[in-house]
Amino acid sequence: MEFHQLTAFQAVARTGNLTRAAEGLHLSQSALSTQIRNLEEELGVALFARQAKGMSLTRAGEALLPHAEEVLGKAREMGRAAMDLREEVRGTLNIGLNTDPTFLRLNRVIRTVTTALPLVALTFCISQTLTTEPMLKRGEMDMGFAFGTRFGPEIGVRQLATTPVSVVVPKHLADDPAALDWKRIAAMPWVWTTCQCPFHLLCQERMDEAGVRPNTVTEAVDENIVKELALGGMGVTLLRRSEAEDVAGQGVGVIWEPGEIQVPLCLTWLARRGDERLIESAAGLIAAIWQEA
Repeated sequence: MEFHQLTAFQAVARTGNLTRAAEGLHLSQSALSTQIRNLEEELGVALFARQAKGMSLTRAGEALLPHAEEVLGKAREMGRAAMDLREEVRGTLNIGLNTDPTFLRLNRVIRTVTTALPLVALTFCISQTLTTEPMLKRGEMDMGFAFGTRFGPEIGVRQLATTPVSVVVPKHLADDPAALDWKRIAAMPWVWTTCQCPFHLLCQERMDEAGVRPNTVTEAVDENIVKELALGGMGVTLLRRSEAEDVAGQGVGVIWEPGEIQVPLCLTWLARRGDERLIESAAGLIAAIWQEA
């Protein structure tokens, strides 16, 4: 079997769609379909069940996919190890962006890394703190920005800064901001989340100390959606300080100062890759940007 066949297998398994997988691999659908068929013939099992809405893994496909991903991962590791043996740092570095690129100082990151490491090609992908660990493990990105430090032992973490996160109360519920406390705030309608969002985990700790629970009326994870709900007065929200000030500046929300929490902003990568020159060099350059600021 060939590496390109395993790559095709992985791509179709991830997307569940031959068209999207072919686009991602820059292949025609017929070429990709041929690679999958040839792999199935060589293995002697059907990897996918072909359906009108896409392609789903068979039991054999589910059993063999981890082996294919392991082989592809080892091939990538070999390439990175060979790169580390060269004098210069080179390669492609895919970085996950978990929030506003301006907040993450993306332009400065690009200028700094490409100047110091001219043989490194930077690419970027959209991520979330909640998806950072699985994306790193699947090789979908090499590094990722994330809020909080609650990651497993397989993830390397470097704190860059502390981000203030504000409790924003709808204007029509905050007649007397000075009279607000956690009991009154918690009883108001809240935009909350059931996911392990670092903002909400830290806020929940503050609420636990006060012996209260949020009165959740709607749920959202994406920061842009949360901000829109705050602008619409849907309920109390948690927003990065700059976003909270924008909502307050438009006269639709009030920042409750006693509720402010400090959330670490971190850079993450697979711990086993921490001593690779590409990862080590880029992490140091990015951390220096935040240290200067």
